[in-house]
Amino acid sequence: MDSLASVLVVVGAYFFGAIPTAYWLGRLIRGIDLRQYGSGNVGISNFARHVGKKWTIAVIAFDVAIKGPLPIIIASSKVLDLGLTVEVAVGMAVIIGHNWSVFIRFSGGRGMGTVLGVVGSFSFYLVWMYLLTSLTIWLSIRAVTGRWDSSLSWILAAMLLPVYAVVIQLPMIITLYTLAFLVVTIIKRVTSNDPSYWAEVGTVKAAVKLLAIRIMFDRDTLAKESWVERKPILPVSSSDGASKEGQ
Repeated sequence: MDSLASVLVVVGAYFFGAIPTAYWLGRLIRGIDLRQYGSGNVGISNFARHVGKKWTIAVIAFDVAIKGPLPIIIASSKVLDLGLTVEVAVGMAVIIGHNWSVFIRFSGGRGMGTVLGVVGSFSFYLVWMYLLTSLTIWLSIRAVTGRWDSSLSWILAAMLLPVYAVVIQLPMIITLYTLAFLVVTIIKRVTSNDPSYWAEVGTVKAAVKLLAIRIMFDRDTLAKESWVERKPILPVSSSDGASKEGQ
């Protein structure tokens, strides 16, 4: 019974994590497909830029406070008591569902917000170390370059998560989770951006550069503004005589 319950909870966690909050709200509020705007990421940052910052509280509330922790709470001793290993598997399933949602053809976000709820379910100290590290790096980048770049701060903080888990002596299974999350995040960043950019890669050096930019900055170019402000080119009526950017 426990084995069946464990499988069902993990599968359920994937589908729960796959709920594309930002995508559906983008459709509802602005009538747009977020995957065609800016970074194409169905996550909080792209949502705030192209749908509206005032609506991000709804995305954050669900993705961080509900989507991340709720499946783990169900698997924990508070409800089903399936054990820490199953809780960790559930946490991984939530992130995979968020990143590769069955509801939007296996596209999705990056899990950087949802993981706060997951990690916070395992360790109060670990989630705050993750948050403070990301914030410190984010502010440091701003101080040095004069630019805001959350993508770099989040990935660097994620790289330190396994170190923090070891330092505060969390169970090995949680440390392995932080490593798995990092691997999944890197895979997502490497594979989810514009495939047309590979057509411009003619050398090994260029390929390595593109991979590095994708992993560290989650885009295909160092020019951030031109990337995050992208909009689809929509055809207009012949009387307009041209095409214009979608509004």
